[in-house]
Amino acid sequence: MTGQSVYWDENVPSIGIATSSELPKKTDIAIIGGGYTGLATAIHLARAGRQVAVFEAGEIGTGCSARNGGMVGPSFHKLGTQGLIARYGETKTLALLREGLNALDYFESIVQEEQLDCDLQLAGRFRGSRTQADYEAQAREGSWLKQNLGLAFDMVPKSEQHTEIGSDFYVGGGVYHRDGGVHPRKLLAALARCAEQAGVMILSNTAVELMQKDSGRTILQTVSGQIIATEVVVATNAYADNRTSAMHKRIIRIDTGAVATEPLSRALIDELSPKGRTFGESGRIFMWFRPTPDRRRFIFGGRMGRSDGGTDQRAHAIRGSMLRVFPQLKDVGFSHVWSGNVAYTRDHAPHIGQEDGVWLAGGYCGSGVTRSLYFGMKLARKILKQRDSETAFDDLPFAPLPFRPFAEFGAKVLTKWYAWQDARDLRTHR
Repeated sequence: MTGQSVYWDENVPSIGIATSSELPKKTDIAIIGGGYTGLATAIHLARAGRQVAVFEAGEIGTGCSARNGGMVGPSFHKLGTQGLIARYGETKTLALLREGLNALDYFESIVQEEQLDCDLQLAGRFRGSRTQADYEAQAREGSWLKQNLGLAFDMVPKSEQHTEIGSDFYVGGGVYHRDGGVHPRKLLAALARCAEQAGVMILSNTAVELMQKDSGRTILQTVSGQIIATEVVVATNAYADNRTSAMHKRIIRIDTGAVATEPLSRALIDELSPKGRTFGESGRIFMWFRPTPDRRRFIFGGRMGRSDGGTDQRAHAIRGSMLRVFPQLKDVGFSHVWSGNVAYTRDHAPHIGQEDGVWLAGGYCGSGVTRSLYFGMKLARKILKQRDSETAFDDLPFAPLPFRPFAEFGAKVLTKWYAWQDARDLRTHR
C-alpha cells in the first residue's frame, strides 16, 4: 500500500463551498486557519456584524479537522483528577473539568440548532483497562467525576466485558455514557457552509506569509497580496509554523496515524461493538477505535508507527495494536491509511486568549472536536467584549516552549519511552 488515503474523504470528496478568489484591502477580523476553531469563531463574529476573512494555506479540509477520529466527549484533562488537584487545587480542578461538560453541552446544542449534518451519535465510549492497576485507577477516577461533576459513568468488570466489546484483551473498563462520534469531514463541511451563509469570506490556498503591526492594525502579507486587519485570530493549532509563530512556539506537534478496515459484515461489527460504542484504552501510548457512522467498517488510530516510515509501516504498526484487541480481524485488510498532526502543550491543557498581539485558541491535546467549537464561540465573545466569554482556562499561562526547535524530536523520544513502559506494565501487571 502506497500513498495516503483518508476514509472520511470518501463520503465528502468536496467541502462544497465557493471560496473567495479576490483579496479585499482590509477586514475587521483576519482568521488564520480554516478548521473547526477558525470557522466556529468566524461564524459568531460575522453574525455579530463583523467583516471576517478566513485564510487557509491549502484547501479547506486538508488539516486535522477533516482527518481526525471524530471522537466526541467531555475531553477531560490528560493529568487526571489527582494530577490536576496536585497542581491547581480542588476548586480550580473542578472548574477546568466542568468546562469539558460545558463544551459537550454546547456541541450538542449547536449541532441541533444549526442542523449540522455530521452523523452525531452519542452511543457512549468504553475505555478498556490494560492491567488490574489501570482498572482500579479508572474506577477511582470515574467515581470521583461521577460524585463531583455528575458524570454519567459506570465500571464494567471483565465478567461482563463482552456486553461492551468483542475482546478478551482488557481486564474490564469504564463506560462514559455521553461520549460518541461524528463524521469529522461532514462536520467541517457543515461549519464551512454556515460561515459562508453568515457572510464570511473564505480564502483557500491563501497562506499568510508575514504579519506586521502598524498603528494598532495588522498588515498581513499573503501569497495573494496584502490585507489590513483590525484583529487577528491564529487558529492553526498543530499546523502552525514560523509564519504563525505565536501558536507555533507554544505547541508541540505530534504525528498520529489512522486506518479504516475493508467493509465488514454486520454480524462482525455487532460482535466488535455490540452497543455501537466508540473505544479507548488505558496506557501512555494508547489506541482509539470506533465503528464508522454507517457501521460498515472499523477505524483504528493513535501514535503507532513512525512519521517517516510511510503508509506500509504505519499500517503494520496499527495492525499490531488492532490484533492484540481483536484477533478475529487477522484476515481483514485496510482500505485507507492516513496520518495527521495534533497539538500538545506543556501543561497538557488547551488554551484561549491573546498572546503576542493576536488571539489564540488551540492546543487541544488530541481532544479537539468538542473543545474547538466551544472555544471558537468563547473566543468570538472575547473579541466582541460580550458577556459570558470567560472560561476556566483563561488564566492558565500559555508560555512558549523552551528549546522549541527540538520539541518534536523530544516528543518522538518520549513516545518510544512511553511505549516501552506500557509493554513492561503489560508483562508485569496483568
